[in-house]
Amino acid sequence: MPKPERQVLVCVNSRPPGNPKGSCGEKGGQELFDRLKEHLRERGLEARVMANRTYCLKHCSRGPVVAVQPDNVWYAGVTGDDLGEICASHLEGGAPVARLLMPDIPWE
Repeated sequence: MPKPERQVLVCVNSRPPGNPKGSCGEKGGQELFDRLKEHLRERGLEARVMANRTYCLKHCSRGPVVAVQPDNVWYAGVTGDDLGEICASHLEGGAPVARLLMPDIPWE
């Protein structure tokens, strides 16, 4: 099997309830990852696109956060309903989904 063309990182980081930064985990990161895996299988992309759970990507306040590499494209506030569009537009077509792009904010 050839190496994947892209890697999709889905933050599943969890912080204690009430943490001011929030967490992608409490916003459904794991469920989002599970649904992404389903989408990749259904679309026949699993050989071309590797999906990985990850922990803090530094922007849990805007989560769930999804990063697509090597494109260096970062998505914020991704929901399960957005995954079909991400797969079709970005992972199959090469065009990032503009409405979901992470704003240009400081990396703290």
